[in-house]
Amino acid sequence: MEKIPLRACLFLGMILTANRAFSDTASSVRNIIKKHHFNESTLGLYVEEDGKKILDVNAEKLMIPASLTKIVTGGAILTKIPLNKKFVTELLSKGAIDNETLKGSLCFKGGGDPSFVSEKMWYLVNEFTRTGIKNIEGDLVIDGSRFDNEIFDSGRESTRVDRAFDAPISAVSFNWNSVNIFVRPGVAGGPAKVFLDPVCDYLELVNQTRTVEKSGVKSIEATRVKSGDKDRVVVSGNISASGSEVVIYKSISNPVLWTGSHLKEFLSERGIIIKGKVTAGECEADSKVLASSNSKNLNEIASDMLKFSNNFVAEMLVKNLAADDMVTNPKGKNASMKDGIEGIKSYLDKLGFARKDYVLENVSGLTRGNRFTPKQLASVLANIKNDFLIFPEFLSGLPIAGVDGTMKNRLKGDANMVRAKTGYLDGVVGLAGYIGRKNRSPLIFTFIFNGGYEQGMAARPMFDDLINELEKI
Repeated sequence: MEKIPLRACLFLGMILTANRAFSDTASSVRNIIKKHHFNESTLGLYVEEDGKKILDVNAEKLMIPASLTKIVTGGAILTKIPLNKKFVTELLSKGAIDNETLKGSLCFKGGGDPSFVSEKMWYLVNEFTRTGIKNIEGDLVIDGSRFDNEIFDSGRESTRVDRAFDAPISAVSFNWNSVNIFVRPGVAGGPAKVFLDPVCDYLELVNQTRTVEKSGVKSIEATRVKSGDKDRVVVSGNISASGSEVVIYKSISNPVLWTGSHLKEFLSERGIIIKGKVTAGECEADSKVLASSNSKNLNEIASDMLKFSNNFVAEMLVKNLAADDMVTNPKGKNASMKDGIEGIKSYLDKLGFARKDYVLENVSGLTRGNRFTPKQLASVLANIKNDFLIFPEFLSGLPIAGVDGTMKNRLKGDANMVRAKTGYLDGVVGLAGYIGRKNRSPLIFTFIFNGGYEQGMAARPMFDDLINELEKI
């Protein structure tokens, strides 16, 4: 009988040991599912190591991924847009400057910067002050023509809400097109102290709150409603005189007036007066750039999208993808979400995905119309892992378990070896990413639950238990 070399025996032993470990893991996983009283038909679970399947529970079943969709969006964005890409916001005018007066209108040209916040606005205004202009005789024209006029993607859930996660998308955007509402106790018997940040005349505040003597009372609520072309914020409820600050985030409804009103306010604080009104339009041809502000690098903005599952950033980046695509949009104007989604689908084409095998209606996952299988999402994660150009950027953008982002309060005792994207809609829970292991390749995993709302709340701790089990491999 032919003898088997010692090296082959050792290798065969390793395979058999690994197979036993994987078999034991599959058994333990099913015990965890039973312990949490889940029906396997509501779950899609897939785990692999270097392309080798370790766990498969309905892994090829099309499911609603919620914000796990941003794994696909993130991979496409980091692949198709240069990592050092910056989005430029400009102030321009064709008017002559006479002493300290601009004889014409000032135009704010939005560059589709998802990271254009108060600090960037101040930078832009401070640069403009060096022109010496103190008076602007014309209007403040707000140019958002880089994107089309669809500010709420038709692929989102059809019902609009005033929550920050449902903010409108425009090439002219400011502070994620959302307002922060801070509520602190006032004098007992009187109203609470309510602060809007940032504040300008675009927002009308209605304070219907009350400060009470009794401790432990905190029933503060806020709603945002349209008021003509602007918005009204109504804050109501009670708060204890000894209570802590409450913070609420609301979207705004008109990005052009929101941004323009703040710019006018910022200019005013630097002693620059605009005699005309804030109006939507396009910058005149041959206008001269008077000030500009660059965004963060693309890779940093993509990290904001992944860490905090920011729908606004995801959709802004995809419209920018369309705006920069010289095939679908050679003039770089009026970019549509339809063209942006086509850009993502072309990325999936190159990964070998057949378009008939998945459904992508909204790039942030804010819809029940999207459909991916757990194995498909794991395949995207695997392709990203094998692409050195983008993998470090993608990995650094994922929430770290027990440390930051949407994983800050989960798996705190696990040495921060889990980096994963979360997903949530009513009755939909997702978790997908990488489980790091010392001196070994990370495991790639995708967990999805599609079922009832109440059981969905229990899916998160079950997924955490599954992670703890996989870390033993």
